[in-house]
Amino acid sequence: MAELHAAIVTPTDASGRFDAPALQTLMRHLAAQGLDGVVPCGTTGEGPSFALAERKRIFDAAIAGRGSLTIVAGTGCQSFAETAELTVYALTQGADAALVLPPFFYKQSGEAGVLAWYRALCDVLPSNGKIILYHIPPMTSVAITPTVIDGLIASHPQHILGIKDSAVDAAHTAMLCSRYPQLRIYTGNAPLLGQAVIDGAAGSILAIANIVPRALRMLSDDPTRHDVQHEVAAVDALVRKVGAVSTIKAILNQRGPVAVGQPLLPQLPHPDAARALADLHQIGSFTQ
Repeated sequence: MAELHAAIVTPTDASGRFDAPALQTLMRHLAAQGLDGVVPCGTTGEGPSFALAERKRIFDAAIAGRGSLTIVAGTGCQSFAETAELTVYALTQGADAALVLPPFFYKQSGEAGVLAWYRALCDVLPSNGKIILYHIPPMTSVAITPTVIDGLIASHPQHILGIKDSAVDAAHTAMLCSRYPQLRIYTGNAPLLGQAVIDGAAGSILAIANIVPRALRMLSDDPTRHDVQHEVAAVDALVRKVGAVSTIKAILNQRGPVAVGQPLLPQLPHPDAARALADLHQIGSFTQ
């Protein structure tokens, strides 16, 4: 059975401050819907928009409220020192792994720089600390290439748990599954979920798991359900029209299980939250 993780939103109050009880309520709801884990402070969790101290508070709340859920902390920052600090903190506090972006601003050093950066991070991890490499070139414009992956497996195999592939490319995910059977490959693209599981992916880390966990659980358990995959793809397209974080928060604020506030700047609130929810309800029975 493929693992299903939510790239969980970060609830905030009216002042934009992190709302820990709301996060834990949402986590309990997702666990009851069959999810295996959550990723706090990932892309959907607006990790880069929070200060380091706040991200630590988010990790603490997620770990304290985990129940049966796996916790994969989103710790990527542009600064190496901040990434190392957050990653070590999350792992020592009890996170199962950390999801780590590549350095995304200075690109002149190419693959060699990315590899050196990840190797330096692995050097400061706890002996049992695990990271998942976050391949998301649509956001970072930096690829985590086989050269980088091979180099890390050669130097720090004990620390590399897997790869989250958000490249929107089914063939790329299939290549990773075939080339790296020793790693856990997670798709970050809901429209590709069924194919990724068929191709050998360990599972997924998905934004829309916040709002349609039941459909994603069904598809993870049976990736040949093309009827469910069709609806999942439609939900993914819906949330991306305005912006995934804005749309998902708008839907959660209306139908629960808990209010999650508005996104932090530079992201803006959804301009027509009622329309977003109505459009979701029109998609089909699996996504209700």
